[in-house]
Amino acid sequence: MTKVETDSSVIETKYYKGLNSIREFNELKNKDKTYYREYYYDTKILKQEGVFVDGDFVGISREYSADGDLIRVINHDAGTWSIHGKTEFPFYELQESIKLKGDSLIKEVYSKEFFEKHVVWSIGSSYTYNENESGSWSDVFESKPTKFLLRYDIMLDEGHVYDDMIGFELDSKGNYLPNQYQQINGFEKLPDTSKCSFTLTYDLAIKLAKENGLVETDTSKATGLLKWQGYKKPELFNGHYRFYVIQLYDSKKIAGENKDHYEITDYYNVWSFNPWSSELVEQKKMKQVHSREGYHGHLTGFIELKNK
Repeated sequence: MTKVETDSSVIETKYYKGLNSIREFNELKNKDKTYYREYYYDTKILKQEGVFVDGDFVGISREYSADGDLIRVINHDAGTWSIHGKTEFPFYELQESIKLKGDSLIKEVYSKEFFEKHVVWSIGSSYTYNENESGSWSDVFESKPTKFLLRYDIMLDEGHVYDDMIGFELDSKGNYLPNQYQQINGFEKLPDTSKCSFTLTYDLAIKLAKENGLVETDTSKATGLLKWQGYKKPELFNGHYRFYVIQLYDSKKIAGENKDHYEITDYYNVWSFNPWSSELVEQKKMKQVHSREGYHGHLTGFIELKNK
């Protein structure tokens, strides 16, 4: 590995001869942005380029063949991809048809308005499978995929996007596959009169929380999170969305055997809203526990405090 530091960035280059790969990470100082390039080790021809923010691709990424020909372009912000090397992706048309059926399912369950206003496909979190292979949506498969996991981000409003908030599986004919696992979000059953779109915005949620007791200070600001609360049942309708306005009010740390072993419990005041109606559902107290043991860390979800 080589490392070069400039006034504006830190550039790390990692060499993987066995993988025929040279990977360059140009991380900007004071910004959570990294420009990434990967080259073929043997020829030094560009293989892939893109931009990471907080570890995830954003904007446009491109991939090239060993001959330098453009193979694939992904627009991560818009949730689109285009293939220029069809021979490398023989199942591209199948995947496109499945993606369209996934889009149609969201429009059918919620509405076209909701889909167009709030939903962005997450190609980086979508996967394909068959009996012998599994991989990300953009991986090259030798055999025809038979199962597909589609995930979508939800944009509450401009500037507030929540990753992978819709997720479900389809078979090769586009049929919905029921799944009880937490990471398969499913859908929320709504009355016909609510079959439209979110009415809640980020700023409105903060405003409503303040009307219901939230008091912010310079050192105690509130933030908002869109959450999926699943029922863990293998059904189409198996959960609901809630928008949490959270405010940290206490934090406790328990030290372990050394500095790399510890447990931090953060305590929050929470205002929970129905994003479809903007109704305040409940106020409660919750906690999150972050534990660390050496190189391994674990963060729980939000846990409701029963004894307030």
